[in-house]
Amino acid sequence: MNLRIVLSVWAVVLLSSTTLLAQDANVALGRYLPPEKDSVIEIFKCGDKYCGKTVCIKDNAYPEKEKDKGIPGTPYLDHNNEDPKLRTRPNLGMVFITGFDYAGEGVYKNGRIYNPRDGKTYCGKFTALDGGNRLDLKGTLCSITFIGKTNNWVKLGSMNLDDPKWDCTFKTKK
Repeated sequence: MNLRIVLSVWAVVLLSSTTLLAQDANVALGRYLPPEKDSVIEIFKCGDKYCGKTVCIKDNAYPEKEKDKGIPGTPYLDHNNEDPKLRTRPNLGMVFITGFDYAGEGVYKNGRIYNPRDGKTYCGKFTALDGGNRLDLKGTLCSITFIGKTNNWVKLGSMNLDDPKWDCTFKTKK
């Protein structure tokens, strides 16, 4: 009888801890505003890994002064990509954070971060802080991991994305 109670208690503890770990692993899921405040990035599950994509871009069109990069008035493309075949893909909707593993305690590592601003791919790590309300995203050179840059992203709150300046994948086109 006592053994049955002890086993039942252990089963409840194990099931509870597994559920808590799964919840912790998803703490970073959501939409974030990077420091430039010119895009919205969504962190999502991709299989058993974590990824990120651009879901909104502010003023998503080449200005007249950048006509050497793209046709003025058309949406931004991945024109800096090292692969010429990918230079015509749109930045909006692009999955550029890939393959991150949850390591525990809000830390995600062993992933890759593609930077469409320079066309380079970096090794990376990100940490969910304040219950997922902030992310510290660190990109490093894959060959020299102590050389890199950290950006602080803030979870998207009540920001008005209905403003026509924002082009979002989840908004209906007018």
